[in-house]
Amino acid sequence: MLSMRSSSVRNATLASLAALAASAGTASAAIISVTGSAVQIAAPASALQLALPGPPAFCWNEQQNVAIPASGLLVNTLGNGFWTGPGANTNVYFGGPVDSHMIHFDASQGVSNVGGQVTFSGNIVAVIYENILLSATDLSLGAIGTTYETGNPLRSHTSALFQSAYQVNNNVLDFSLWASVLNLPNRMTEMRVLTAAVPAPGALALLGIAGLVGKRRRNQR
Repeated sequence: MLSMRSSSVRNATLASLAALAASAGTASAAIISVTGSAVQIAAPASALQLALPGPPAFCWNEQQNVAIPASGLLVNTLGNGFWTGPGANTNVYFGGPVDSHMIHFDASQGVSNVGGQVTFSGNIVAVIYENILLSATDLSLGAIGTTYETGNPLRSHTSALFQSAYQVNNNVLDFSLWASVLNLPNRMTEMRVLTAAVPAPGALALLGIAGLVGKRRRNQR
């Protein structure tokens, strides 16, 4: 009887710790540094053309812990790699919740290219740079309170990058973005960077305790 009661207590403890860990939520994966022609700002009221003329490329955090539909999210590229040129990039992300971040270059002042590096606190899981896909995710992933060029056919790239290029290495993104040049009639170039939502420190601690309780239970069998 004592053994059964002890087992019940352990089960209840594990369930409670798991519930507490879930309630602890996630910590936002934020931009932690920028270099080159990149400047970090708070989410602006407007990301319309001429609102943030560059250079530089302006970078800001958008939404945190956004759940992905079971059908997945249409993006341009997934994970680590280097992308450039006329080939099309289209993929579907099926992973867990994400935090979103924007890199915005407006070529309205006549400078057609910017390059820089952005480092995030969480690993990059996907990037969206295509005009149509940016517009499709403005509501679900864009910063609340920011007005975007949703529906503008010259907002950003097609599924091909042409002269633009970027490289993803875990939590670091290096970019060279072009606009208003051959093959790129867009006046702006934008990249929506998705990083994996990171468990909050409290959640990690509770999960660690739950693991120790579970291990002790197994060892006592």
